[in-house]
Amino acid sequence: MDNDKIGLSRRKMLVGLGAVGVASAGAGLGTTAFFSDEESFQDNTITAGQFELMVSQTTHMVDQDGIGPDEQTFDDMVDDSDRDFAEGFLDITDAKPGDSYKYCWDPCVKYNPGYIQITLSSEETAGNDNGVNHVDADGLLGDFMLAVVTLEDQNGDTEVVFQGTLGQLVDEFAAGGLVHAVGGEDPEYCHQPCELMEGADGEPADAVELCVYLYLPSRADVGETVTVGSVEFGPLEASDSPGNAVQGAIFEGDVHFEAEQCRHNETPFQNDIEVVDGSPE
Repeated sequence: MDNDKIGLSRRKMLVGLGAVGVASAGAGLGTTAFFSDEESFQDNTITAGQFELMVSQTTHMVDQDGIGPDEQTFDDMVDDSDRDFAEGFLDITDAKPGDSYKYCWDPCVKYNPGYIQITLSSEETAGNDNGVNHVDADGLLGDFMLAVVTLEDQNGDTEVVFQGTLGQLVDEFAAGGLVHAVGGEDPEYCHQPCELMEGADGEPADAVELCVYLYLPSRADVGETVTVGSVEFGPLEASDSPGNAVQGAIFEGDVHFEAEQCRHNETPFQNDIEVVDGSPE
């Protein structure tokens, strides 16, 4: 056979084999698929967490020497329950020098950790402004009534966080103050929740207990040391006892609690947004 008539050069052969190879691969596409797999993720949801502040208010002591009308009311409220305190705040209608009182609040956050802030405000009027005209009754209860504040933290440890007069106490917290969750030399202010979301891991924490002890000095206390809560004041001077100066005086106070989440919150209670016409600026 004459090689010149074969009609296939080496280059053509290579090209021909290449064409056959492509054709074979193409023929196999319908029967031999690439390895593959797939997964899908459906019904993906984002649910905002819940956050709530809960506070209860109780009256733990009204001492009017056993003969005051407010002490009798307190005793009746306690006798009607199985506790040694009364639910709610018992308004005092007949305060006199020598009387003692104790009120408590137990704020806690629910579902998520949070900061708690307390703010105090008050309005006062003297007896002369309230119709008392038989004596010089121009004194204010806030200037004379001694006040001690204790805080039992979430670890169960108690410490005194304020001591002074009732008026000074209101001034101290008029602009708000953080309630610590754990006290000591390096206090922690982020409260762990006292109630968890359904299905959440862990155990709920105890609420803190904030208590205010009040005492109105009498003439018998002049020159003596008096104990309010666990704090000693004195020896008291004559100017520390109001006498007739507070006859008919009225003190009206408000206790306000707020809570904010701890997460992503480096400046609690300093993040207010001014709203104009319903839109934040």
